[in-house]
Amino acid sequence: MVISVLYVDDEPDFLFLGEKFLNSEPDMMVHTVTSAGEALEILKTQTFDAIVSDYMMPAMDGIQFLQKVRSVYGSIPFILFTGKGREEVVITALNSGADFYLQKGGDAPSQFTELAHKIRQAVERKKAEDLLVESDRRFRKTLQTMNLIAFQLDNDGKVLFCNDHLLKLTGWKREEFMGQDFFEKAVPADLRDMKKSLFQEAMKKGTISQHEEMKLLLRNGEIRDIDVMNTDLRDEHGELIGYMCIGDDVTERNAARREIKAWRNRYRMVATSSGLVVYDYDQNQDRIIMSENVTDVFGYKCEQINQGFEQWISFVHPHDRQTTLDSFKYVQKSGTGIVKYRFRHADGHYVWVEDKVSIPNGHDSSRFMGIMADITRRQEAEEALMISEEKLRAANKKLSLLSSITRHDITNSLHAMQGFLSLMEECDHDEMIEFTKKLKQIVQTIESQMKFSHEYEKVGVSEPEWVRVMDLVGKISFDEIRLVSNISPTLEIYADPMISKAFYNLFTNARAHGGHVTTITLSSCCSEDGLVLSWEDDGIGIPDDEKEMIFSYGYGKNTGYGLHLISEILKITSITISETGTPGKGARFEMVIPHGGYRSANGENLRDAKDDN
Repeated sequence: MVISVLYVDDEPDFLFLGEKFLNSEPDMMVHTVTSAGEALEILKTQTFDAIVSDYMMPAMDGIQFLQKVRSVYGSIPFILFTGKGREEVVITALNSGADFYLQKGGDAPSQFTELAHKIRQAVERKKAEDLLVESDRRFRKTLQTMNLIAFQLDNDGKVLFCNDHLLKLTGWKREEFMGQDFFEKAVPADLRDMKKSLFQEAMKKGTISQHEEMKLLLRNGEIRDIDVMNTDLRDEHGELIGYMCIGDDVTERNAARREIKAWRNRYRMVATSSGLVVYDYDQNQDRIIMSENVTDVFGYKCEQINQGFEQWISFVHPHDRQTTLDSFKYVQKSGTGIVKYRFRHADGHYVWVEDKVSIPNGHDSSRFMGIMADITRRQEAEEALMISEEKLRAANKKLSLLSSITRHDITNSLHAMQGFLSLMEECDHDEMIEFTKKLKQIVQTIESQMKFSHEYEKVGVSEPEWVRVMDLVGKISFDEIRLVSNISPTLEIYADPMISKAFYNLFTNARAHGGHVTTITLSSCCSEDGLVLSWEDDGIGIPDDEKEMIFSYGYGKNTGYGLHLISEILKITSITISETGTPGKGARFEMVIPHGGYRSANGENLRDAKDDN
């Protein structure tokens, strides 16, 4: 950038030297005139970056010229360059707005080099001032347009500036607010002395609070909450001369926060007294926030349980996790739901939880809110009632079947026996032999019925227990039949104590009706429903049309008592049995033991179990 300079001097020699030396500077271009009057005429049509003027000139001296320039053209950099060095001249020049004062004399190159330096200084300072003024103008314009209040105070607390938004909020007119004591005008009476004292103390110390929340008094007497950011204003010596304040009206926000706080306190009291744990889960941030009473209900501190979803789901009982996850997926679609699962207490035991889950506002599926209630006592009561009802149904079923055997089956057999006895009174020898055989068969049938009744009475009498499968198999004598076992020797199942009778009946059924069975294979594998325990022989198998009926009471050529008894024993602990073999290749009985009803005695992972067949 080239600096344009207007050089004024009534001495031609100095004009020549000034023009010569200054034009030799790569960044300067000089225009010379011999009088202040001529200079003022040129200024009407041309602009310059700086003015250099002599002091002693006819008609109008340098100071008069300076004063005229300041009054008409403002703050153009002005340097007084004169041979007069009196102190009063210097003071007058500086007070009139001269940027610099230089005295002529001495070495010309050095003198004009110094002059060039002062010109550059004055121009750069003017640029900086112009930028500052423009920045201040833009800043104030911004303050006027933005939806925030803004005001500036001097070191006495008087208002030097305020934007339209402040006036609109307070109800004051600009002329009523500008120049007034801010504390007297806009601070509530009960806070006025304290706030003014703090302000005065800050001015003395030279430091202010960068952020605060203040009360603003409006013209109508209303009081608003203002969140304020303060910026200190200092002079060229670094002295604090006031500050600029920019603030936001947070009255409604604060009222909402107070209401929320009050609601939370009320809700916390209700939740704590009722044993309810409230939580908020943000899926995007993987953050769970639980109410503080989680310690009272589940034994955990908030920081122990607020680590994210993976940690939280680990507290859910393993057997309930998948159904719980599925339920939460359903809630994401439906917006609300009730999930029931077992949750691990901090001391290690599990409690039953009823979790009422919802999506906030019904639209943000990445957030869940829920209320967890410990329903262990209720669940235990329901389970006890269910067990009692189930036991009652089982007892009624047993009574009905036993009554049927007594009233129907055995009575029919006795009637048949009486009939044959009557016939024997008048029969011949050959008929006597035939009737005797019939009577023996009837007696055997009655004995079988009585034996089944005796065994059936024992089903469900004792509490279920954990039994090692290989111990059950070990009680059976496989002398003529080979046993192949592909199951873990540590496998245990939860079953009625008569489970040993069920395994024995499977063996006797294979031996009696399998058609020359040589091998029985025992194997296991895992499925979605639980552990599948298979009993398979290499006999003749069971026809497809009989597979569904063989477990019914009295079905089949040998009454079917054994298979029916097996089914009833297994049902006690929700174990199901079905026949899945291929006719002609052997019978295959599959027992499905539900999750939680099987385990390894030594902690072996039974999920690795495979069915080798």
